[in-house]
Amino acid sequence: MTTTAQGIVDSLDFTDLFSREVGTGPKASFYVPTDVTGTKADRSATVLKNQINHAAERFHELGTGNGETESILSPIRELVSDSSYWRQQSRGLAIFAEAGFHSAVRIPIEVEQSVVVDNRFDVLPLVPVLESSGKCYILALAKNSVRLFDATRNSIEQLPLGSIPESFDEVVGDLPEQSLQFRAVGGGDAAFYGQGGTADTDSMLTEKFIRAVGKAVGAELGTARSQPLVLASVAEYLPIFRKASPYPVIHDQVIPGSPEHSQPEDLRSAAWRLINDSELARESVERDRAMSLVHNGKGSLDPAEIAHAGQEGRIDTLYLPRTGIRRQSSDTYVLANDAVLSTVRTSGSLRTLGDEDRPDEVIATFRY
Repeated sequence: MTTTAQGIVDSLDFTDLFSREVGTGPKASFYVPTDVTGTKADRSATVLKNQINHAAERFHELGTGNGETESILSPIRELVSDSSYWRQQSRGLAIFAEAGFHSAVRIPIEVEQSVVVDNRFDVLPLVPVLESSGKCYILALAKNSVRLFDATRNSIEQLPLGSIPESFDEVVGDLPEQSLQFRAVGGGDAAFYGQGGTADTDSMLTEKFIRAVGKAVGAELGTARSQPLVLASVAEYLPIFRKASPYPVIHDQVIPGSPEHSQPEDLRSAAWRLINDSELARESVERDRAMSLVHNGKGSLDPAEIAHAGQEGRIDTLYLPRTGIRRQSSDTYVLANDAVLSTVRTSGSLRTLGDEDRPDEVIATFRY
């Protein structure tokens, strides 16, 4: 669990959820819109309370006895009455429950309220936090602090710096004394002189600091990454940083101004405004490549065929619309949900595409 400008975000590791087998009994999936500020806490709790009642009815329809139904739903009922829990939320809440298992996860994306009880969990709304692309690094570079973040379109996480210097002083020490030298003069006194004017010295040492950070970032992240790095700093730092750092994908614009006191959520939003066009262009190329594979018989656009391929472990990459498949398209929704479950279980990749002209398009490329 972490506390950010997106509120309380629980671990987004859904390994236990995806390891649950289909066919072991009815499973309930709840999605509740929540509010970071806590001002809509009562409303969100009421939504979940009503969803629990609906889920109980659905369990009974599927033949689940009263005792087992209550055993499944009781941990969720406890959440409804926990007022402190509702005051500590993110942008959405996802809850999953079946006999012997339940999980409540505060997630940094907005969700539509829904409850589904079926023989499989409803995981499609989670795709934006599950997808394996659409990421960037953000380096907030200021003299007094250096911070490194890993960000998606919807979330941001601060990373440990490792070998990256934490501040200007860590690189150059105290100033201005260390920038001065001295020579002996008559009478045993010492005369101090600098390497130039104060402004020149400060500029030189600032450049030394930026170069040190740039080199360390390349060493820490590696030089074979394709994930773009966005610099948050004064604009003058960028050319020095790019020249010094071996990291291969540094964006050519900065989030301007000193980022020392910038909130992570503000940095995330600003970074995606900068790289959105290039990311859309990359997505277009990736979609064209996927369609080429489909036309060559190495993929499919048919949801039923894709779901079947997923059951066989053949999906290499599954592409889904970023805006989400409409629940009204029930057949496509169910088949796409099955494909997501099987793709994650068999270590395939998930991608989202932002083309709103194809709101229900599902594309899969196959391993064989």
